[in-house]
Amino acid sequence: MKKHFISLCVGVVFGSTAFAQNLGVDYFLTGQLDKAQEFFESKLDENPAESSYYLGEIAYALGDTAQARACYEKGVAANPEYALNRVGLARFLLKADQKAGIKALTDISKEKDSKKNMEVLIAIAKIYYESGVVAMYEKALSNAEKAGKNSPLVPMLRGDILKIKEDMGGAAGEYEQAINLNEKYLLPYIKAAQIYADINPNFAIEKLNTVLEIDSTYPLTNRYMARAYYNIGHYATAISIHEKSFNVNTSGIGELTDYAAALFFSQRYDEAAKLIDKGLQKDPLNFVLNRLRMYSALETQDYANGLALAEKFFALPLGSNKYIPRDYTTYGDILSFNKLPDRATEQYAKAIDITPEKLELYKKIGEQLNKAGYPGLGAEYYNMFIEAMDGEADTKDYYTMGTYLYRAASTVVRDTTVDSTYAANKAIEYLVKADTTFGIITSRIPDNTLGFLYRARVNASLDPETAKGSAKPHYEALLKLILSKENPEKTYRKELLEIYQYLSYYYYLQFDNQGKNEDKVQVIAYSNKILEINPDNAIAKQLIEALTAAPENEKKKK
Repeated sequence: MKKHFISLCVGVVFGSTAFAQNLGVDYFLTGQLDKAQEFFESKLDENPAESSYYLGEIAYALGDTAQARACYEKGVAANPEYALNRVGLARFLLKADQKAGIKALTDISKEKDSKKNMEVLIAIAKIYYESGVVAMYEKALSNAEKAGKNSPLVPMLRGDILKIKEDMGGAAGEYEQAINLNEKYLLPYIKAAQIYADINPNFAIEKLNTVLEIDSTYPLTNRYMARAYYNIGHYATAISIHEKSFNVNTSGIGELTDYAAALFFSQRYDEAAKLIDKGLQKDPLNFVLNRLRMYSALETQDYANGLALAEKFFALPLGSNKYIPRDYTTYGDILSFNKLPDRATEQYAKAIDITPEKLELYKKIGEQLNKAGYPGLGAEYYNMFIEAMDGEADTKDYYTMGTYLYRAASTVVRDTTVDSTYAANKAIEYLVKADTTFGIITSRIPDNTLGFLYRARVNASLDPETAKGSAKPHYEALLKLILSKENPEKTYRKELLEIYQYLSYYYYLQFDNQGKNEDKVQVIAYSNKILEINPDNAIAKQLIEALTAAPENEKKKK
C-alpha cells in the first residue's frame, strides 16, 4: 500500500443524512484491500460502475496506476453518469497538466448530480490533497462541508489526513466528531478503534462493543476487537475471536499476522509457525511475519532451520521498520545453539546498544549462553550485570555467576578444539574467579551452606590430587555449619557424604605420606561416618579394612 494512501469516506445515500453500510467500501477504507478487492470483483456484474471505481482505487493504492486507469475507464464505459470514475481519471490529468486537471474536477463538482453528492465532493478534496494542490483542497473541503453540514464524511477525511501525519490524537478526535454527527454509521467507530487498539485498547473495546450493539453481525468488528485484546495481553480471548472469523483463504495478511502473534505469545509456537508459513507463501517479504517465524524457530528448538530464517529476516529491506532488541537476542540465541558463539556475541552487542535498560538483558544473555554450552561467556555477561549494579546485585546473582564459572572450568578442559595448556590455564582462571565469587556469598550470608559447599568444590578442583588440601578448611567450615542446623543427617545427607568422603581421603593421603597415627584415626572416623549414612559404601569399607588390618600384618612379619 502506498505510504500516503488516504481513506476516502463514502457510502452516502444520496439526498439523505442516513448512511448505508457498504461492506466492500468499509473494507477498502480500513485498509483491508484483499477483502475489498474480492468483494467488488464479485459485484462487477451487478454494479459495474461502482465496482470498477473501487477496483481502480485499490489498484492505485497498491501502486498499479495502469490498472487503476483501466478500471476507471471501464467504469465510465459502464455508466458515464457515475461521476467517481471520471474523478479517478482526473487524478491523472491533474498530475500531467495541473490547470486542466483543476478544470476537469471543478466541472465535475458543478454538475447537478455532484453538487450535493458528498461521495464525489470528498473524493475531489482527497485528490487535491494527495496531489499537493493545497489551496484547491481547502476550497473543495469547504464546499463539501457546506453541501453536507451534518455529514460525518468531512471529519472522517480530516481524521484520515491527521492519521497520515501521525497525529493519532487529532485523528481520533475527528473520528469522534464523525460519530457524534451520525451515531448509527459504523465506519468511524472502526477507524477510531484502529487507533485506540494500539494506544488505549480498553477504549477500543468499548467502541467496538457499541458497534456490536448497533449491528452484532458487522464483520469488521472482530479483527480490531481481537487486536485490542491482544494488546492488553488477553491472548486467549484474542485467539477465540480469530477462531470465529479468520479464514486462511480470504483473511488479509494483517489479520493473519495478528492471529499468529496471539498464538505465539500464548506459547502455542507450533500452531503459530504453521500459520506464519501460510502467510509467508502470500507475502514472503513481510517483515513482521519473518520476525515471528524466526522467534518461533527458537522456541520450538528448530535451531538449524532457525539460522536460515534469521539470516533471511536480517537480509530483508528494512524500509520504515526498525529492529528491536529481541531480534538481535533471538539471532544470537540461535547462533549460540548452532555453536557459533563469536557470531552470537556480535548480535548480543547490537541488542545491548539499542536497549535503554541493559541490566536484565545482561542476565538474559548470560543465562542463554550458559544454556547453550558456553558458561564462561555466560559468566562474563553476568559479571557485566553485577558491575553495572555497583554493589547492589543480589546474592543469588553472585551464586549464578559462580556456578557458571565453576562449570566453565570443566567445560574448557573437555574442549578438544583448544590447546591443552591453554585449557588448563583457563580452567584455573575460571576457578579462581569462582572462589572469589563464592567467597562473597559466604561473607554476605554466613549461615547459608551453598557458598561454603561451592567454595569447597572449587578448591578441590584447584587441587585435583588433594596434595595441598585446599578444600579442607572450606569443607570443615561447611561441616560445622551443617551440624549446627536441625536434623542435619536428614536434610543434608548428600552434603555430609561429600564432606566425609573428601576428609577421609585427605587424611588417608596424609597417613600414607607421613604414617602419623592421628591421621589414621581421622580416616577411620570419617569412613565410619560415611557408613552411618551409606552402609554399602565400598570405598569407606576398604579404607577401614586396610587401616585396621595393618597392625596384624606387622605382627606376622615379626
